[in-house]
Amino acid sequence: MSDIKSETIALAALFQCCTQIQRVASTGYYDENAVACVLRALIVTNPRTVEDIYPMDGLKVGFKQIVDGLSKSSQVKDVATIDITKMALKLISLAISVERNGRIFDRLSDEIDELKQTITREFEDFLQGNPQSVNDQNNIHLFGTLYQSIISPNFAKLLIYGEEQHLRVPANQEKIRALLLAGIRAVILWRQIGGRRRFLVFRRKAIVEYAKQHM
Repeated sequence: MSDIKSETIALAALFQCCTQIQRVASTGYYDENAVACVLRALIVTNPRTVEDIYPMDGLKVGFKQIVDGLSKSSQVKDVATIDITKMALKLISLAISVERNGRIFDRLSDEIDELKQTITREFEDFLQGNPQSVNDQNNIHLFGTLYQSIISPNFAKLLIYGEEQHLRVPANQEKIRALLLAGIRAVILWRQIGGRRRFLVFRRKAIVEYAKQHM
């Protein structure tokens, strides 16, 4: 049976990652609170509920993007909304490939466990979601490096479009990689709770309606 609430939360996290990737690529900046919510989730490895991974009050950007990207509206969607939705669909495909590769998936899980120990030793309030701690440059570097070392060499690269002056900045590249890793985490959760691409058409309306109530 479909759990629309949990599916929508996981998809909101995915869309939130994609909005921030686009923002970094286009402007060099991001929403610190929105990023902290999805990066924190990377090392929440023993949750009791979906909301332990993604507190709903931290996903307003993602809920809004679901509404903008998935609702059937007479209004023409802007280019940014279309690009974010396309990116989300590509990340779903990438995450499925990662999940199906047992060797890579196990290696990624082991590396995440090690990162959790490293990060929480240095930042005691990381799991409380303090943006200053979560978004610390060294943490972003660790997550970005993990993506670059495990995902990039083994799977098709995702093309990120934006302004060259921002895309060529190494710090921005690390932010984008960290957010791509966070997006994969969101998709894997979505699939664990029953989300499937083939069901999106049938559940889209319910997902959009739930997102509207929490954006």
